Amino acid sequence: MRPMRTARRRTGALALAVALAGSMGACAVGGDSAVRVSPTAVASAAPERGPAIDTEPDDAAGLSDLTPGTLIASGEFDGRGTTGRIEIRANGEDHGFEIALADVTPAPAAGMSLELNALPVTASDAELQQGFSYYRYDALATSPDQAFSTPGPGYGGFETSDPTYLRTAVIWAAPEGASIGLGSVVATAELAWSLPDLGPSPDLIDLGDATGARGEVGTSREGVPVNYRVAPGDTIDGIGTRFGLTMDQLAWLNPDRSPGRLVLAGITLNLSAESRGLRW
Repeated sequence: MRPMRTARRRTGALALAVALAGSMGACAVGGDSAVRVSPTAVASAAPERGPAIDTEPDDAAGLSDLTPGTLIASGEFDGRGTTGRIEIRANGEDHGFEIALADVTPAPAAGMSLELNALPVTASDAELQQGFSYYRYDALATSPDQAFSTPGPGYGGFETSDPTYLRTAVIWAAPEGASIGLGSVVATAELAWSLPDLGPSPDLIDLGDATGARGEVGTSREGVPVNYRVAPGDTIDGIGTRFGLTMDQLAWLNPDRSPGRLVLAGITLNLSAESRGLRW
């Protein structure tokens, strides 16, 4: 069974390209095309959290601190003629987890697939095709009840141990003539995460333009920095010093970018905990 993996997606013919990615060596990472989301929309799109269920102490530092089998997220599929439930449980590791689908009605048809998407459930099909996601490169079973595992690091797994930036579970039908891929949305479920706060919760400051951090800053209506457009010559140390952030905090705030891509000139870094996984 091929695993789910973190992916960015291009627009246009991407649905068919994903559908044709039939081998383990197929590259899932696309370009940096962005779904633009306003700071106001981001505030309302923050993933829902509830109290932790059957967890270890609330100061857990990662998923591995949770007892295997702990329910960490759930959601209900509704609308578009499909109902059912998704449950996500800890697997004892900091990367990956167990997923179960229950009472999916009608049962998935051949070629349907599952992804967990960073965009809110209100996003359109076209936006979901572009959203940063965790996509499973195996078709779902044609059964109303099924379970499977996600992989660990180095095999398409998360680069972060905090998956709460994934806001929506999506069941996709394959494009016409393809065996799997992002054709059309069959059903969506808003994910409610029941995890303790695993992030660094940085207190943002902006010390202003300086060597290694001369890019443009986007702010909320309250004047709080929410994003930063990287300028040529910027460095991780410079950006971190400007905003009072460590490398780990920048990486946590931007789970959609590997550490080596955090200082690519022209990209926009997220500085807001509420908009992790979204693109500005």
